[in-house]
Amino acid sequence: MRAVVGILVVALGAAVTLANPPPVPFGVRLRMRATTVLVLPSHCTGVIVGAPWLVATAKHCIDAGVRLRVRVGKVEQDAEFIDEDADADQVVLALSSEPDVKPLDVVRRLPIVGTVLYFLGNPERPGWQAARLDRIAPCPNLAALPRALHTSINGKPGDSGAPLVDLAGDVVGLVHGGPGCRIATPGDRLARLVDRVLQRQHASDREKPLNPTGRSASPAS
Repeated sequence: MRAVVGILVVALGAAVTLANPPPVPFGVRLRMRATTVLVLPSHCTGVIVGAPWLVATAKHCIDAGVRLRVRVGKVEQDAEFIDEDADADQVVLALSSEPDVKPLDVVRRLPIVGTVLYFLGNPERPGWQAARLDRIAPCPNLAALPRALHTSINGKPGDSGAPLVDLAGDVVGLVHGGPGCRIATPGDRLARLVDRVLQRQHASDREKPLNPTGRSASPAS
């Protein structure tokens, strides 16, 4: 009987742990506050990754032919579309000037199911959350993407493009939305997209840069 009670207590403790993930670590909060940006005019969210002038966000937040601006902290500046992974609903933008921000790294390999992820959301109405990666599976909203991240975050409209990060502060995925706004696109796809942009930038002639700042950058490590 005692063994049964012990098993129930352990199971209950595990359930409570899953239902109430630990609070967002202070170091992760600092990095996410500095690198989470507002993408205009859609008022979606983005994140500085790979290089200080490079912003990743959700493709469905970007309308063709519309002037793009990004608010980093309280400063707005022009941005330029650079590249995309349409199947993963991911795009990267180049800022017109380089903010004094250390970019986040992006994971090369997705974490295991059950991993705790951290989320700030849209900088116009930030709300810290610690959530779980519930499963990695297809999603009807992203028919061409075989591995979407299904999470326990409670997102809202405008959170699209917001980063989900791990304990190290590395980007695991970008919020896409879907039912309950709980779907994210995978970081390993984003890492390949960022690498492609930075490799192309590094190889380009400095007199003819890909981005309006004229900066070169090495591929993310």
